[in-house]
Amino acid sequence: MLRIKFWLILLSITLILLDKFSFISTTRDSFAIYMHKKIITIEYQIKSYPKWIFLQKSTQRQLETENANLKKQIEQDALVIKQQSNLGNEINEVDKLNSKQQQYNHYKVILARGIIDINYLINNKLLIDKGTNQGVEIGDTVVNKDGVIGQIAAVNANNSQIILITNPDYKIYVQNSITKAKMLIQGAGNNNLTIKYMNKNDKIAVGNILVTTGLDDLYPGNIPVAKVSEIFIENNGFNAALCQPVVDFDKLHY
Repeated sequence: MLRIKFWLILLSITLILLDKFSFISTTRDSFAIYMHKKIITIEYQIKSYPKWIFLQKSTQRQLETENANLKKQIEQDALVIKQQSNLGNEINEVDKLNSKQQQYNHYKVILARGIIDINYLINNKLLIDKGTNQGVEIGDTVVNKDGVIGQIAAVNANNSQIILITNPDYKIYVQNSITKAKMLIQGAGNNNLTIKYMNKNDKIAVGNILVTTGLDDLYPGNIPVAKVSEIFIENNGFNAALCQPVVDFDKLHY
């Protein structure tokens, strides 16, 4: 009996020593700490999951709103830049017009903006934003920095209608800027003008610029009107020519 007790006490001491100084204790403690961390993490995730889902949705909505506002701001900035660019182009155009006003010292000059409407496409007529309130009258002639545009055909208080030089009802005497030969040019629609019954002795070539004569008390002399694009040889002692206006009516502003 005494021997059994001795062995039991020895076994207990051995187990205590093994538990205190061997790898078993370290392994057990490490495992316990690892499991404790895992349990705490899982418990935290379970408790925080609804909040995380709500925060994710809220953040997504916030980002969508910020993206929409940013897109709107970019569009507004792009519009401002475009308006500034257009304003710069218009200022340059006005400056060019003002630089040529010396040519019209003996004329009353009114600056107007062109407005393209249905009449431009159908009847070769153009609307401007000036009328009798600004001193515009029927018969006034219209030019820009490039050349002749036409003549005022109708007017009200704040708007006027120009009959363009391409209108079939419009005629104007011009001269060749090189030979000074004079001729009558008439609108032909579709952005064209024609010269009929042109004397064959009058030298003219494709590319010649036709200008005002200054003899009609309407336009000063030497304002560009049209450019010769094609010449037709006739057998009746006269020739004909097709011309295009020097002014680009599609890009007309002032």
